[in-house]
Amino acid sequence: MKIEPGLTARATHRVDTLSLADQWGGEAHALASPIMIIFIEQTCMQATDHLLLADQMTVGYNFEIKHLAPTVRDAVGVVGKGQHVRCIVGKEKFHEQLAERRDRIALPQ
Repeated sequence: MKIEPGLTARATHRVDTLSLADQWGGEAHALASPIMIIFIEQTCMQATDHLLLADQMTVGYNFEIKHLAPTVRDAVGVVGKGQHVRCIVGKEKFHEQLAERRDRIALPQ
C-alpha cells in the first residue's frame, strides 16, 4: 500500500478518569478536547506508520478538529471530526534537530 493524502482510519477509545476535562482544570465531567486530539493523532499513526520505511516516522503537522459533543461514554453519534495532517520525516534528521534545539535552550544567555 502507498501512503497518499486522504488515508482514513477509525478507532474506538475508552475514556478513563484522566481523560475528563474536570481533571485538567475544566468544569465538564466529559472527554477533554486535548485528549480527543491525542486519540486522533494515535489513530492517524496507526493508519500510516506501518507503511513507512524503517528510517522514517510521521509527525503531526496540522489539526483542524471540531469537538462536537460532550461525552464520557455513548453510542449516540460522532463526538469529533476533522482533518489531521502528518508529514513523513527521517528519524535521524528529526532527532538531530531535536537535540540541537535542546542544546540551544540549555546554553546560558
